This record gives sequence, C-alpha cells and structure tokens, in this order.
Amino acid sequence: MIDLARTIDLPLAPDRAWAALWDVPAVARCLPGCETVEEIEPKRRYKATVKDRVGPFSVTIPLDVTVEPSEADRRLRITATGRDSILGSPVRMSLVVRLAPADGGSQLTLDGKAEVGGKLAALGQAVMHRKTRDVLDAFARQLGDMLTAHAS
Repeated sequence: MIDLARTIDLPLAPDRAWAALWDVPAVARCLPGCETVEEIEPKRRYKATVKDRVGPFSVTIPLDVTVEPSEADRRLRITATGRDSILGSPVRMSLVVRLAPADGGSQLTLDGKAEVGGKLAALGQAVMHRKTRDVLDAFARQLGDMLTAHAS
C-alpha cells in the first residue's frame, strides 16, 4: 500500500480554485505522465492514460476514473483502476481531495492510498514510495504554477 498524502497551497480563493480544478484536462496536464484524459460523464467518469518509467520498467496504464463530488464542502472522492498494458500489473487508487480556505488563497489536501501489483510491486516499497513522492512533488508544483497563471 502506498500513501498518497499531500497538502498544496493554492493562490486562489476557494471558489475560484474549485472552478479551476474542474478544468480536468488542465489539471491532468499537471500530473507527470498523464498523456490523455477523456470525459465519459461530466464531473463523474473519465478515462485516462498514464505513461511513465518506474525503475527499469516503462509502463502504460489505461485508467478508469470515477469522481464523487461534494460541492457543498468542496470535496472529491476519486477512485481509479487500471492495468499496465505491457506488464499486466494492476493499479488501484482511492483518494479524497479537500479544498479549504487558507491565508491568501486555498489549501488542497490529498489523502489516499494506491495499490500496485505484479512486476511493479516486485520493485519494492522503497522504489514505489520514491516514485510516488516525486510524482506528487511535480504535480503540486505544476498545479501551483497553473493556478498562479490562472490568478493573473
């Protein structure tokens, strides 16, 4: 099990940040390796493809993504499942995303877990945790940059 936990300070007020976060293609571009995203049902279901390198493996993972939004408290529950098309390694993720007011903007909190099986899991926890940390760091930085540009 891999922890997906991160707090990201955003330069927009919560209402503006919430609206910007629903620009799913723009947010997906902030996620390293996310090559495609397709809306199946607005604000509910998406298909995405993530390509990346994990240790010695190049992976391509088509994902089915489900979003359960709670507009009232600016919260999303996101689940994604897929299987690497070459290695056959299964991937499952469950994430709760919360947006709250913070000094001068908003704070986005990510809290979840990911599970990876097959050959990817055989790389070991240290490799998977390092890769996850690197991806979350890059996502936080790129999302902040995108929303800073949006604030201008």
